[in-house]
Amino acid sequence: MPNPRGSLVRRCLPLRLLHRDNSNVRPGNRVPYRGDLNSFQEGKPRMIAELGERKVSQRTRCRPAVFALLCPFLAAAQETAKMEAFGGYSYLGLSQQPRLRFESATLNGWKASVKLNLTQRTGILAEFSGHYGHMALTPNGLSITGVSRRQHACMFGMETRVLESSRVRLNARALLGVAQTNNAAPPQLIIPLADNAFATAFGASVDYRITDRLLIRILEPEVFSTRSGSSATENWQQYNVRLSSGVVFTSGKSSSFRSAARVFSFGVVGGAALTDAFGHESSGFIVLPGGGTQPTRLRSYSTLKDYSIGPMVDVGLPWRGLSVEINALYRPMNLTMAGVRPDGSLHSISPATVVTWQLPVLAKYRFDSDSVKPFIVVGPSFRASGNLNGARPSPYGGTAGLGIETRILGLRISPVLRYTHWASDPAFTASRTRRNQVEALIGLSF
Repeated sequence: MPNPRGSLVRRCLPLRLLHRDNSNVRPGNRVPYRGDLNSFQEGKPRMIAELGERKVSQRTRCRPAVFALLCPFLAAAQETAKMEAFGGYSYLGLSQQPRLRFESATLNGWKASVKLNLTQRTGILAEFSGHYGHMALTPNGLSITGVSRRQHACMFGMETRVLESSRVRLNARALLGVAQTNNAAPPQLIIPLADNAFATAFGASVDYRITDRLLIRILEPEVFSTRSGSSATENWQQYNVRLSSGVVFTSGKSSSFRSAARVFSFGVVGGAALTDAFGHESSGFIVLPGGGTQPTRLRSYSTLKDYSIGPMVDVGLPWRGLSVEINALYRPMNLTMAGVRPDGSLHSISPATVVTWQLPVLAKYRFDSDSVKPFIVVGPSFRASGNLNGARPSPYGGTAGLGIETRILGLRISPVLRYTHWASDPAFTASRTRRNQVEALIGLSF
């Protein structure tokens, strides 16, 4: 006798569960079930397993789409280059210089840089540039209408990656250094023929990836600032626009970087100078009450030793024991100016202070040791000055030092003795700084 329950099953089961091999019948149609209820019940676990496998397969097919969306960012994190080199064209728009009667001008030239990536986003940067052109003069009663100008800059700083996709990336940068300007002017025009100025640059860059090794730098806009002056004109700040474009080559890709906590160390450094800031004599003259002149000698010297203090950052490099230390040291330089009589006595004694910020960028190597680590530092130093009082400290020099480092309760203590050889001050400056300086400093960092 036919099983009524079997008849009910035959009427209700969908085709796709009963006839999986019949592709000509549309899904959802109901057909008779060729078999008894017992065989259907035995096959039910197998059908449920097949349905589960089908759902897992659908989830598996969704995973490539998710990875396709995340792939550009994951690939960028895994394929960060160790080194990047840039070279290309650069445009420099100089603003007006009313103190020297210069009109605004346009200079064209080149720019090149090398970057060492410390993390997946941040690296240290060394940059060099040269710009050339012609600067017009405001009407001055002479037949001279302009001068030829060459400006070269050497700068160091940091660059960080703000945004990145599979093809495009956006970087931000901050640099400091020195800019050397040379003017080709006839003798009757009294302007500085050569000038060294403290310089800073803040900007960004947009790169487009062609291959893993080659990128096109579409645009690199920057605000390029120089601080110049003389004993006669004091100092002034000049803000210029610099635009660059070129190619970027990468090499040494790495998929692993140290954590930021191990790479960067922040703190404070301070101490005192062991040498005088000023010590120079020059010839001059004084105007007599009757209108005549009398030769005299002028002496600039220091009566007190200067102090220095400021923030510091230590950036670890990929090589064992190597790092880069950057300081921003505030140093008010003690200056006394006086006239020298024929018998050697002084008159018209005038004390003053010249404010300076010293910015050394030093490569540091620590020797292996258990508790106390000796280290050496060497690198360029830059100097910005204000409140000149007739002085014009040179904006750059070279620094070397020797010190030791130890840790106490997580605090890194680093006493160091540094020697700095500064470039010579301008020849027209009466109060000149001593080129050789020695400082005893101590750094505290975390």
